[in-house]
Amino acid sequence: MGLSIDVPSTPRSTHNVQTNVVDADVVPQAGSYQPTPPEGVKQPKKDKPKTDTSSSDIAEVVKVIKRRKRASQRCGCKALLRLRKTPCGNKYVVYAFFEKHNHRLVHENDYKYLRASRKLTFSKQQLLRQLSEANIGPTRAWKITNPYLSLVEFLSHYDTAVDSQRYIYGKNTHNSNYTAPDLKTHLVIEKEAADFYTHTIFYDVQDKIWASFMDCCSLSVQESESCSTFVIRDTEADYRIKGSWVQAKYEVTYVPDPCSAKCTCLRYECYGLLCRHIFYVLRMSRVFHFPKQYMDNRWSKHAMTHRSVDANKASPSSTNSDSVVDATVREIYSNVEESLHHLVGDIQKLHIYRDDQTTLMEKAKLDVPNPPNLNTKEAYARTLGVTEPEELTIFTRTGINNKGQVMRTRRKSKSEIAIELSDKPMTMCKTCHKLARHDSRNCPTKKNKGLKDEDVDQYMDDSD
Repeated sequence: MGLSIDVPSTPRSTHNVQTNVVDADVVPQAGSYQPTPPEGVKQPKKDKPKTDTSSSDIAEVVKVIKRRKRASQRCGCKALLRLRKTPCGNKYVVYAFFEKHNHRLVHENDYKYLRASRKLTFSKQQLLRQLSEANIGPTRAWKITNPYLSLVEFLSHYDTAVDSQRYIYGKNTHNSNYTAPDLKTHLVIEKEAADFYTHTIFYDVQDKIWASFMDCCSLSVQESESCSTFVIRDTEADYRIKGSWVQAKYEVTYVPDPCSAKCTCLRYECYGLLCRHIFYVLRMSRVFHFPKQYMDNRWSKHAMTHRSVDANKASPSSTNSDSVVDATVREIYSNVEESLHHLVGDIQKLHIYRDDQTTLMEKAKLDVPNPPNLNTKEAYARTLGVTEPEELTIFTRTGINNKGQVMRTRRKSKSEIAIELSDKPMTMCKTCHKLARHDSRNCPTKKNKGLKDEDVDQYMDDSD
């Protein structure tokens, strides 16, 4: 794009001009319009070494200007912007403007850095969500969804991203389905946990069941009509404060009718797995089977269900909206691929099919101008099995005793400072010689320090 201003440019100093560096026609002048010739941009001439060995030439140091390589060559580009200064003031008026270029402004490999490339379509958002559920991070997901890759590069990136995931998943699934872990106790609850959980999760649950035998004991039990409260002593969780040991005690509330229990350690609320204290209370309450309400599906062997496209087509009346959307999208993809398979041999019919698809796309844009965004909260709730509460209660944090000299002061707002200053009596300031609510140290006249009396009165009026 050329830029022209009808104002004489500032003359350049002749002392700083490099001679015998490049051709004079190539060096642009400040504020001048440099049109693009029809034959293209004239390339600078390469510097030739001097053959004259005179003493004056040897003493002269020639500095070579390095020019950066351009991503594209402009040939016959008519894009320009010309400005003209108005005679009345320091304003410029555009009197010639041609916007269209005949070359690319950005290199093809740099399109992904533009702001326009940051928007994702609904199908890409859905694909990234599915890749995230498969434990594929954003870097590998970008390599998979990069539209500027060829088919071979796409397949290589995809295989690299999911090959290790498939191997680990297949190995763990095979071990969980066809091997039995060793049991440490004779309890039925441990055997049911081994049949339900994967091996990795079962070993953690098995440690908690074994710890309920070795490290837990009951100190007291308070029974009522609806529930029982146990005070459990945990010898493994003892901690030290200032050189003295503190015994760890937890309260477990057990309700026999629905067979539910809640512990103050809140392990099940945080991880979805029962703690050793609840296992101890269940054993003391003679509960032999694992409670079904505490078996979360996300830790089970069959957490990931494999449903084919035909199975989704056979159940269009499913209550899950996401499954209906997935089935419809897959059916559309399948129909388009099947149509292309039949029309790829006839280029005329293929062009007609492309025009029909373009018409349908334009109609879809008119019907739904704003495409729907993927609801990440619902996706997280469906994956984790928990829902976000509507109201969040944030409690004030309690004081802590850290080591060292801890500053317990906090930054106060201007309104709070004004309220505190209003309670103090007015004194004579030695700096401004006025009866005010500040002293000479905090006088507002010293580098805008402190609050003025007008600010204090204003905050007090606003609070009233």
